[in-house]
Amino acid sequence: MRRSFLVITSLIIIASFGFGETVVSVIGASTQNANPIAPLEINLENTSAVGGLQFSLKDVPNELSVAAVVPAGRAAAEPYDDFGADGTANTSDFGEGDNQYTPGEPYTDVNGNSEWDGDFSVEFNDRDSTVSVLIFDASGNSIIPGNGPICTILFSVPTTVADEIIELKFHEILNADPQFLLVVTDPDGTALNTTWLNGLLTVGGIEVRLTGGGGTPGGLSALMTIEMNNLLTPVKGIQFNIVDDVDYLTIESVQGIGRGSDFTFVGNEVDGHSLILGVNLNGQEIPTGSGGILEVQFMIAANAPLGDLTVSITDLIVATQGGLPLPSNGEDFVFSLTTGVDDEAELPTAFELKQNYPNPFNPTTTISYSVPEASEIHVGIFNLLGQEIRSLSNGEHQPGVYSTMWDGLNQNGVRVESGIYIYRMSSSVGFSATKKLVMLK
Repeated sequence: MRRSFLVITSLIIIASFGFGETVVSVIGASTQNANPIAPLEINLENTSAVGGLQFSLKDVPNELSVAAVVPAGRAAAEPYDDFGADGTANTSDFGEGDNQYTPGEPYTDVNGNSEWDGDFSVEFNDRDSTVSVLIFDASGNSIIPGNGPICTILFSVPTTVADEIIELKFHEILNADPQFLLVVTDPDGTALNTTWLNGLLTVGGIEVRLTGGGGTPGGLSALMTIEMNNLLTPVKGIQFNIVDDVDYLTIESVQGIGRGSDFTFVGNEVDGHSLILGVNLNGQEIPTGSGGILEVQFMIAANAPLGDLTVSITDLIVATQGGLPLPSNGEDFVFSLTTGVDDEAELPTAFELKQNYPNPFNPTTTISYSVPEASEIHVGIFNLLGQEIRSLSNGEHQPGVYSTMWDGLNQNGVRVESGIYIYRMSSSVGFSATKKLVMLK
């Protein structure tokens, strides 16, 4: 059941509603210090078909450049199964596994025109202080009504930018030839009434990350812990979205823990995002430190696919005394949906530890393993001296296929050095296996 909350807090949330309007907005993003590329999504909410749009986005202060702009979400190619013309995997027929759509391959007809559609065209111009973007489809397809990302801007972040909040503002370039206006058009080229919402990109600062979670479709998830590393500054309030690709997760409960146990945390489902807000109504702060501040439990949709589900922290706002925002960043996380209660799923017949993917990796990698019988399982990361630096999974497992993620941090939450590491799986019935992985920075 989706739950709604009305909370009056000292953490101010500004919302904009365009009744019947088209809304283009920056999805607030964050990245760690020293990451050379920071991806940032542009969102489109439209109640009528959109034939194309153009916009310019200025970063303030002027410190970033743009490496690329790529289509995303509803402007990206319609999903398809790369199984070849006969729709069957591993038969080596024409087109299979070539990462290109081949006529006859199964696909999802997102816009309902009964044919497969590829990416929209995205053109960009990285000016001195502004990136200008044009999105259109030469075949005449439209972005159907809906709400979701349409492109990703890959910003290049200089090493001189650290622990900083960067404003991203839509604006019109009137001194260009031709002028570059903020425009969204319908399929006939008529301009639509549009609201443009600015956003923020934060670099470095306070780290917020996810651990735990997972479960089976149709049931409650295991508790997911939100950890915060604020070693230097107390926190007055926090707000963020937890987003999965197709909205398979719905907030069931939220509860402050540890340093966050005195805070009031609430969760709400808004436009397919799980919005979480935390504040102390008596003016207290989350003291400096690291570790878990909040536990969240989700209801998992019955139609959620088995396997790994990537969830992200977006629109992260961490506030200090007086409501002033602090630089902060959140990491993506892999939420594993297992075969545990799927009676029709094929259960493994042997223990298996699979090679991590991707490998080499930065910043995260996924490790999958199979358990054919109920047993205690431990999966851990070891250095080349044989010392365990991180435990990833430890406890009773029922038969099934499992996945866990390593984010390159040790048990103390400190990022390890680049190099070769060992990961090991062991069971209470005698199975043991090890493999190597490589972390790059």
